[in-house]
Amino acid sequence: MYTMPRLLVQTIFMLLLLCGCGGDQPSVPATDNHQPTRGGVYRRAFADSYIVLDPVLIKDSNSHEVCRQLYDGLVEFDNDARVVPAIAREWKISEDKLTYTFILRNDVHFHKSAAGQPTRNNGRSVNADDVVFSFRRLLQPREDSQASFFWVIKGAREFSEGKSAEIAGLRAVASDTVEFVLEKPFAPFVSLLAMINAGIVAREDAEGELDRMPVGTGPFRWVTRASDTIVLEANEDYFRGRPWLDRLEFPVITDESARFAAFLAGNLSHVDVPDSQYRNVKQDPKLSPFLLESNLWGTNYLGMNLKKPPFDNPMVRKAFNYAIDRDTIVKLVLNDRAQVANGVLPPGFPGHDDALTGYSYNLEKARQHLAQAGFPDGKGFPEIELQYNRDPIHARTAEFVLANLRDIGINCSVKEVDFGEHLNNIESGKTAFFRMGWTVDYPDPDSFLYTLFHSSNIGVGYNFSGFNIAEVDRLLDNARFETEMSHRVELYRQAEKLIVEEAPWVFMYFYTIHVLYQPHVRGLVLSSMGESLLQYRHIWFSQTPAATQINR
Repeated sequence: MYTMPRLLVQTIFMLLLLCGCGGDQPSVPATDNHQPTRGGVYRRAFADSYIVLDPVLIKDSNSHEVCRQLYDGLVEFDNDARVVPAIAREWKISEDKLTYTFILRNDVHFHKSAAGQPTRNNGRSVNADDVVFSFRRLLQPREDSQASFFWVIKGAREFSEGKSAEIAGLRAVASDTVEFVLEKPFAPFVSLLAMINAGIVAREDAEGELDRMPVGTGPFRWVTRASDTIVLEANEDYFRGRPWLDRLEFPVITDESARFAAFLAGNLSHVDVPDSQYRNVKQDPKLSPFLLESNLWGTNYLGMNLKKPPFDNPMVRKAFNYAIDRDTIVKLVLNDRAQVANGVLPPGFPGHDDALTGYSYNLEKARQHLAQAGFPDGKGFPEIELQYNRDPIHARTAEFVLANLRDIGINCSVKEVDFGEHLNNIESGKTAFFRMGWTVDYPDPDSFLYTLFHSSNIGVGYNFSGFNIAEVDRLLDNARFETEMSHRVELYRQAEKLIVEEAPWVFMYFYTIHVLYQPHVRGLVLSSMGESLLQYRHIWFSQTPAATQINR
């Protein structure tokens, strides 16, 4: 895959926000001469059982991946992260960039059954009132939704905060037409509507428990969650054509070696390649032809809660950044499968700044900053704890981090927990030092910088560090409402430079993705937005899986 020049990428992103494109038929890889065939069960394992099925509550990538098969939005991202039509067949934007009008397709229906039972909507068609209902439901006052992403809609914040009974910028113009009016021009608005949180639901079924029995319009419909395995089946009435596959199964296999062994035994259709197996796979003539690799628009970091001592001291935070040997972690833990982070925005992403210096491993500077913070050679530094969600990579990384901190006189213990508990502890502010990662929700610097560092997202969003710098807020506010992309990029780079200087994170590394698939799998395409964007409706099997699995 070639890399387009940065300015061209930025221009393309802006154009794609303003218009829709794309067809409805499942795609066939250009290099594949076989014709798609129907049938088969696709199995892909997760490392954790934490899956949320109500779109307004989804925060993690696994839940995204499952629910993108169950729900559609007005628009969606294709495999190249472009915005293309989904339930909306077209849209137009007013000259002042404030009013967005969406015209709906007339052939989209909600699932007529789920878990073997008729749904309350009885398979009726989607209309504009469903769109209004879905956004009112997304924006209603509650602590655990993703409403703040959509506060650019006029009156949305007041509605979410219980200050208004109506959303001024949302209305059904006709049975097939919905209008959004924004507070200010916001360039990535159409991309926001492609987020899974903006999935359209039927009001009859949403009155029940969507997290128990999800009902949408997607290419697959709900069957069950039994024995830690989620099962979906093809939606025969899907408006873009029935998927090629009959079923999707998402079992939970917590151990990465066990997941890899299950794949080699033919029990999984694709698998993430463990770091310990990566070099073997690359050199194995039977496996390497079926390896997909891609950069992933995401960042791994160690977060520090700036409201809790000792992390309220910027000298401490900078000392940590200089003390941790990220190059060695990437080389020995990740087998060189990532790039050490120089900041927040990953390579290939609009606004990424190659010239941003960041931090490098330097024990002398680490000790100097620690001494300036009042802890020479670590004397008097309180004992701290690093929390991470259960995963072999995180555990191995933590071993290096603890050793690096000991080198400057700091004692640190670790706490390993399941992802649900991990997220709850961080969101509640209980955890002062934690591992976390972020992959982009929409392809714009706003998705990283505003979401993770604007002070308005403390407590209600993903600003887990409690970062609060007035100048950064000003730059991010100006950038998100600037319509010229080159000007926006400059503002975001200024903001990112200030963020890096304040060091609310240890900026660890930018993600990559490596997937091994069975020889009979066709139509599997990776995106820079990760596996959460996988479109299983495009995947099919060329032959009977048992006859074409990898034999070792």
